Amino acid sequence: MHDVAEATIPPKSDEELKELVSLARLVAYARENAKDLNAEFSAYCLDLALGALLQDLDRSGVSISHESVQDGNLLGTRH
Repeated sequence: MHDVAEATIPPKSDEELKELVSLARLVAYARENAKDLNAEFSAYCLDLALGALLQDLDRSGVSISHESVQDGNLLGTRH
């Protein structure tokens, strides 16, 4: 049933995809700062948020690897 709900989601515009990538960059930056500050729970929560954003981007046809997130380089390519 979860797959049916995803199938009905309208495709995102290029502007919306750019906004999602920008948000993912912001969350990745905040996560790295939280790790540097040893704010473990905050880093964990930000990691969950980043994972959700990457999932949203992947569903929209933007491919971003976890390696590029860890390198601070969030450049996506459309499938």
